[in-house]
Parts: sequence; structure tokens; C-alpha cells
Amino acid sequence: MKFSSTLIAVRDMESSLKFYKDLFDQDVVLDLGWCKTLSCGLTLQYNFDQIAGFDAGTMKFKSNTMELYFETEDFDGFIEMLEKHPEVERVHDPKTYPWLQRSIHFYDPSGHMIEVGESMESVVHRELGKGRSAEDIAQITDHPIELVKEWEASYLEKHKAISVCGTDCSTCGCFGTLCKGCNECEGKVFHSPYGCSIYTCVRDEKKLHDCGKCEKLPCEIWQRTRDPKFSDEEFRANVAARVQALKQH
Repeated sequence: MKFSSTLIAVRDMESSLKFYKDLFDQDVVLDLGWCKTLSCGLTLQYNFDQIAGFDAGTMKFKSNTMELYFETEDFDGFIEMLEKHPEVERVHDPKTYPWLQRSIHFYDPSGHMIEVGESMESVVHRELGKGRSAEDIAQITDHPIELVKEWEASYLEKHKAISVCGTDCSTCGCFGTLCKGCNECEGKVFHSPYGCSIYTCVRDEKKLHDCGKCEKLPCEIWQRTRDPKFSDEEFRANVAARVQALKQH
């Protein structure tokens, strides 16, 4: 015996398919007419009363007795996308729980409650980026320290190539051969053997982890260390990408 699928009755198949496609990028992987299974495994059933053989009048949509739960690594991005769908009925605005996870509840077209929350791994990564220790995070989130340590390891692995200025050193052709990256070299990369002025400013002078913690970001040093191959437009895009990387770091 194995659990196969969660099935929900829908009042209108087309509006339901559009909802799950637009908000959750779901496609139909099995189409049986009145019954359609989505790529996440959720099954939508139209005319459920006729299939199961009961009075349609006994069906209670929007019962608030269960929810479909989805997780995302980019909660802010999901909320931004959800704002483009004012027709979606919210149960509440985004909120943060005592265990630091953010989530939002809303209804699908048939009144089924949905919760979208950020994954706890992304919560841990965010708090590590703020300088909190794994021990503190485990206590606040009420998660086992062993699990938080695993997520800490993935965080460090993910961010080890991000330099103090937000540059992803792993995208450089010299990474791993001529250079091990700014963090490993402590700013003394092959093209600047006496030390990167940005690294020196952040780590040695201001005692910060990266430029993302500096109120002057991006500062005049960033302008002085501009790669000459960039046009003005390319440099502005590069700065914007680095600032965004630091915000997520």
C-alpha cells in the first residue's frame, strides 16, 4: 500500500488550471478529462459528486479545515508575483511567525486554502547572513542543532565564492587555477597582489563581513575599481547585480 495523490474537488477546471499554472508553474501531467493531475502530484477533480456518488449539495467549499502547503526559496519574489493577481482572495497579509518563518494564506478559485511559506533552510540562511550563530538559530526556530548545522554548511558552500563586493568569483575563468577567490586569498588576488582596496576597507578597516553591511554601499571605491572593459550601462548593471547578491548573502 502506498499513498498516491491528494485530490481536491474544483468548481471550474479552467480557472483552477490557470491559477496553479500562473502562481505555481504547474503543468498537467495526466489528463483524464474531468480528472487532471498536476506536476506536483496534486489532482484536480471536476464533478466530484458524480464520480464519488453523493449529493452535490453536501459539498462545502471554503471549509477552512485543511490547506495545501507550498514552500519557496524566494518568498519576496513570490509575494511580488502574487501582487499581480489581485483577484486572488487573501486570508491575511504576509506575516512572520515566532520561529522566524514568513508565510501567507490565500484561497484557490474553489475556496481551498493555500499556504506559501519560505523554506526553513532559507530562513536559516537569512539569519546566518545577519550574523546569528547556528546555536541561536536552532533555539529560536526550535529546530535540531544537527539540522541547522547541515543548513549552515550548505550556506557556507553556497556563499564561499561570493566576494566582499558581491562578485561571484566562481564565474571568473581564473577561479580554481590562477586564483582561489577573494575570500580564500584575503583580497590578495593575482591581479592585485598587494591587496584589493575594497577588501582592505571592508575587512581590515571597517571590520565588516562584506560591503552589504556598509551604509555607503556602493561607495567611491567601487567606482575607482571599475573594470575598464565595462561600458557605463554594463557597469551600472554589474553594480546592481553585486548589490543584490550582497542583500541575499
